[in-house]
Amino acid sequence: MGAPPLDKPSSSALSANSLSEDILLVNAYNPLPEGFYPENLVNLYKQKGRSFQLARADIEISENVYEAMNTMFTAAKTDGAEGFIITSGYRTRDEQNAIFVSTTDGTAAMPGTSEHETGLAFDVTSMENDNFELTSQFKWLSEHCASYGFIIRYPPGGEDITGYPYEPWHYRYVGKEHAETIMASGLTLEEYLEN
Repeated sequence: MGAPPLDKPSSSALSANSLSEDILLVNAYNPLPEGFYPENLVNLYKQKGRSFQLARADIEISENVYEAMNTMFTAAKTDGAEGFIITSGYRTRDEQNAIFVSTTDGTAAMPGTSEHETGLAFDVTSMENDNFELTSQFKWLSEHCASYGFIIRYPPGGEDITGYPYEPWHYRYVGKEHAETIMASGLTLEEYLEN
């Protein structure tokens, strides 16, 4: 997650704690309310039959997101794309604060403005290459994630709108219908919610 944008986008959809239709918008101008806690978090390590690996045993995510991501990674495995490693999921506000204060390059989101605090986002990598964007796993994921309800939340070229650099490893659950429209159009989530 990167630093907030320098100029606030002009959009009526970007009001505090935006919830347009069923998509929660979280960014520097739409922080989560104090005390926000996502419902139905599950520990990924405890889930049987996972089609992905974990970098740590304490990663949690919302249950519906887990179900969609496991279905997605099962399909990837069927297509010969395997070796996905989830490196991050839900973070508490305190965890996000610790990351924010320890990051000196300005790429960490301020507490309350990170999608990781929603339980709807995860970061992924693979052992194939240190640069995830150059992997066969990324190629598969970028081509198929929308069919399972996920978007690349911080796409290339969207930095001025999202306020974050391109992150090929960061995926956000928005539901299949929204994801397919967003990924096919090349819009950022902010732009999509403006329409």
